[in-house]
Amino acid sequence: MTLKGYFFWFKENWQKTGVIVSIFLTIYLVVIVLPKSTILFALLMSTPLYMLHEIDEYIFPGGFAQFMNQNIYKMDPETGLVDSTAIFWINMAVWFFFPLASLNAVADVTQAAWIPYFFIFQAVIHLVLGIVGKRFFNPGMVTAWLVHVPWGIWTIWLLIQAGVIVNPYWNDYLLDGLSICFYMLIAGGILYVRHRLKQRSR
Repeated sequence: MTLKGYFFWFKENWQKTGVIVSIFLTIYLVVIVLPKSTILFALLMSTPLYMLHEIDEYIFPGGFAQFMNQNIYKMDPETGLVDSTAIFWINMAVWFFFPLASLNAVADVTQAAWIPYFFIFQAVIHLVLGIVGKRFFNPGMVTAWLVHVPWGIWTIWLLIQAGVIVNPYWNDYLLDGLSICFYMLIAGGILYVRHRLKQRSR
């Protein structure tokens, strides 16, 4: 298979690849990292846990793109604004920045201290989307609230115990996590407006 061919295969199957990668990473982190540092383990686990969230959104039960198109953007579920290409690049950005921040935490845990707050705020976004889209159990909701929120709270507690966080309710890491979620919402709004403007200009 050529490099180009592999890219197109990966673009269509990245979610399934994430299943394998998340299992491998979890085993590695449990065996190698956890015995040495609980706080580093909690931060590094953000990547496989987010991949688990992606499985919830796009494999089982899946349908997050269709939910966004139909319930949020009021478009055709299959041909609306959120397509496979948009989903791919958005999630590849997460695949890049989460491991990067987590690996930086090996030298300085403050570099990834925003991640547990991001987990919590992202769960809130799923709740808001569920209310706006009138579908409470939207794809990703289960892992966001049953996995990401408890893990985020536990990680914040570990950061407090380590003296990294003094006030868990107001700090720079909380603002960073909130800002990233806010930028994601703004980007979605901009894409929606541009899509509508293009439709009207035709």
